[in-house]
Amino acid sequence: MLADILEKQNRLTKSQKQVLKYILEHHQEAVFLTAAGLSQKAGVSEATVVRLAQVLGFGGYPDLQRRLREEFQDRLSTVSRLQETVRLVGTEGDILSSIMQEDMRNLTQTLRDLSADTFLQAVRDLDGAARIFVAGLRGAHAPALVLSLYLRFLKKDARLVTPGTGDVWNNIFGVGPRDLVVGISFPRYTRLTVELLAYARQQGARVGAITDSLLSPLAEFADWVLPVYSRLDSFIESFAAPMSLVNALLTAVSVQNLDKTVQALKEREELWKDKKIYLSTAAPEAHRRLDRLRAGLKK
Repeated sequence: MLADILEKQNRLTKSQKQVLKYILEHHQEAVFLTAAGLSQKAGVSEATVVRLAQVLGFGGYPDLQRRLREEFQDRLSTVSRLQETVRLVGTEGDILSSIMQEDMRNLTQTLRDLSADTFLQAVRDLDGAARIFVAGLRGAHAPALVLSLYLRFLKKDARLVTPGTGDVWNNIFGVGPRDLVVGISFPRYTRLTVELLAYARQQGARVGAITDSLLSPLAEFADWVLPVYSRLDSFIESFAAPMSLVNALLTAVSVQNLDKTVQALKEREELWKDKKIYLSTAAPEAHRRLDRLRAGLKK
């Protein structure tokens, strides 16, 4: 994106160049400013800021601001992002509304941009792999944990790859062509996740990536990429869309062989009941959910 902007510099007026110069030199602040705020900082009119966005090919300033945030997201430290969030919001109620709206936007944009064919390929790989290794570090650990955990509910040989007791390279050693390795990471990407996917690719394994875009460093080593929006005006990323995608993958895998899925879950229910894992009301509800799923597929 920045390369495209720089190519259009000759079409900008002096005041528009002044705004662009301010953005490039103060991007950690500029990406959080409103059009009015940016105009004050750059010493131009608000109309100049709006016109700059239009000249650069955007529908308006909000579109330009969103793309700039995407461009500079990996350069923003957690400290600077939190400081800007605190400075710009007024009350806790503003934060609640803003964050939930961002989550909804991430979900909407993810659904809009996801390829149905790529999603189905991911489902086929998850269903057919001999072993599934899921790597998600730091914040991405949560969706990775859910994906690997519930795949095991479906009697898949799914393994969560995490640092800890034993080296991660020992955990993934022996991976081969019949296996699938799924990496989950978002800006700022974790180096180890990228290295694990590169190693898996070298060993001939199928590789999938759940990340922010096709330009992600994970994509270079992946057979398929499921791009997910996770941007949030906070010191953390939004995992609403990644978790929703994981839910969709798990549900799609579960219906590939519904009778097998129902049998696997019933066996687990019996174990949970015998070990008194849940309160007594939990098991009937789980069975009702299975019945609703089966009925819906027969329609």
